[in-house]
Amino acid sequence: MDYKGTAPPEYGQFDMPEVPHQVVVQPAAAVTMQAPNVLGDIPAMATCQSCGSRRETAVTFEPNTKTHLLALGICLLGGICCVCIPYCTNSCQTAKHNCSSCGAYLGSYSN
Repeated sequence: MDYKGTAPPEYGQFDMPEVPHQVVVQPAAAVTMQAPNVLGDIPAMATCQSCGSRRETAVTFEPNTKTHLLALGICLLGGICCVCIPYCTNSCQTAKHNCSSCGAYLGSYSN
């Protein structure tokens, strides 16, 4: 642009046509947050993916590789009469969580 005889416009000042602004306000959507399913070796509150209910889980314990290895170790050390201890102790087994409403599998926990 040529500014003969006049001073150039200052920084940020331009001749722009005014355009009317239209402000649209949308109502805020309600956001519901759910706590994550944290499963341990005791029944916990969890949301079922199948039926959608939030209830306390039903927990069953099943032997895992750790259980069998502990029983084998006890047997090899000569404690043949104590082999059943890992199978009777919940901390040596996997805790499987199921929905108490519909019975769907929710997850498992092993320490």
